[in-house]
Amino acid sequence: MQPRSGLTSPPSAPQGGAGSLSRLHHPGEDRISGLPEELLLHVLGALGSAREAARTSEISRRWRGLWTELRELTFTFRRVRADKLLEIALAQVRPGLRLHISQLETEDEDDDVIFAGGVEVSSLLRAVDRLAPAELVFRIDTCFNCSELPCFGRATSIDLYLPHARNVVLPPVGEFASLEQLKMVVYFVDLSALISRCPHLHKLQVKFTCSTRSSVSIESKSLEELAVDVLPAKDIVIVVPELKEFRFLSGYSGEFTISLSAPKLVDFLMQYNVELFGVGYDSNWSLQSLRMETRWSHMNKLLSLFLTILSAHGIGVTDDRTFAQEIARLPLNHFSVLELWIRTDGHVFAPLLLHLLLIRTSIERLELVLMDSKDQECSDYCDCDQDGSWRNEGISLPDLKDVEIQGFSAADHEVDFLELLFASAPMLKRINVKLSAQVSPSDGGCQKLRSIFQANMWNAMFMTDLVV
Repeated sequence: MQPRSGLTSPPSAPQGGAGSLSRLHHPGEDRISGLPEELLLHVLGALGSAREAARTSEISRRWRGLWTELRELTFTFRRVRADKLLEIALAQVRPGLRLHISQLETEDEDDDVIFAGGVEVSSLLRAVDRLAPAELVFRIDTCFNCSELPCFGRATSIDLYLPHARNVVLPPVGEFASLEQLKMVVYFVDLSALISRCPHLHKLQVKFTCSTRSSVSIESKSLEELAVDVLPAKDIVIVVPELKEFRFLSGYSGEFTISLSAPKLVDFLMQYNVELFGVGYDSNWSLQSLRMETRWSHMNKLLSLFLTILSAHGIGVTDDRTFAQEIARLPLNHFSVLELWIRTDGHVFAPLLLHLLLIRTSIERLELVLMDSKDQECSDYCDCDQDGSWRNEGISLPDLKDVEIQGFSAADHEVDFLELLFASAPMLKRINVKLSAQVSPSDGGCQKLRSIFQANMWNAMFMTDLVV
């Protein structure tokens, strides 16, 4: 780092002699101040706080104001105050730095830190904008009303954390002309307008809450990475020709759709929770959560669908949509891996599995985790077996090669489903069955399972707790 203009180099240390040696080790001598300015700035930067760095101005004239030359500064505060102490400090530093401004957490519930004035926050943001920071982290955790967000024309990276701000708005004109990376947690009304003002934005990570039910449109010619976390879920239209990585997370609230146009997309993740009993099958099974993501296997891209399903037998629920209808609404549904976590409560789940497998018969891998509740069990009058008619259903799974099942209890209906799976998947190469901890290998169901494995041993490789 270059010395400030107007500063003179410190005098050279005296050479040789006993007297010079005694002076070097004099207990009252300031040996640090004589270091080159670049090293002094390094010492100040290691303090990690603009407040602590500024306090060194009291050491001597050599240190006075030196902290303002730092190219990376961190300011912390407990409240946004009208006395503008932080703005005064900001006015002393040079433009173009990496700036981190954040509010400290407080444990005092009676402190007025809980609320801040929108005018004061806007004034602070304008003071930051005058510095034209190259990189900015701005974090305020208090509640405040409408505040205008400057465009920070020179900033290439912005991290904005305003989770309790209400109605953050953009200025009437202006662009984030240099912005390449943007991370936001904010209550924001018009995300579309923001993106349209970022012509060079490559990476966007946004978590926002919006009170209106209006749709969100994201159109950009420069975006390559996009992560959206929204509550409640909105109808989202995405048109990003250069997009390579997309993440969507949401707390579910009502119906929503995503329209995605991204021909260069490589990595994909979509995850949301559903309201209980909103999506299900036969009024007996309910979808709890859904996740879809890209996986890589041997350099091949695979799209995986993960479903967590709960038993709803005996509750008498009404399903708004079936699993097939919910999956059809996904922006991508050509998944080749299906992973199911099912809490069975002792009920026959084969009809549910057949319904799910028929949604996309070209899957290549099936992963099934069975979770049984010790507190509940199927009654003698339960219709979950559907009179056993599912055992005679025909299904073709021509691409299924790999099956893994955990929590297998070897009940008759489970063994029958496994036998049906063998008959439906001629290309099956590997199957791994892990028995439930409550199952003994000497049970009758395990004996039948062993016979099925022996009959199909020529066709697939088996991994199981049983000795075949």
